[in-house]
Amino acid sequence: MTWELSDELPNLSDSLSGRTETDALLSEAIEDLKKVTALLDDTSITAKERAEWAHIKSELLNELRRMVKRNLRSISN
Repeated sequence: MTWELSDELPNLSDSLSGRTETDALLSEAIEDLKKVTALLDDTSITAKERAEWAHIKSELLNELRRMVKRNLRSISN
């Protein structure tokens, strides 16, 4: 399965894509999201592990949303 940021955050993928080359933290968070998504595709993990990784994925998505909002606010100031 091919991973696309636009699948995870369709309304923010354009904002995120333009900043990954200049923002190391943002780039790292996106790479972490990509890894977690791959782990969730693994059918050999237990239900408990899947739940833990799903929670981590949710937190990563929330953090990416916060990062974009912070960046947009700092640009507008």
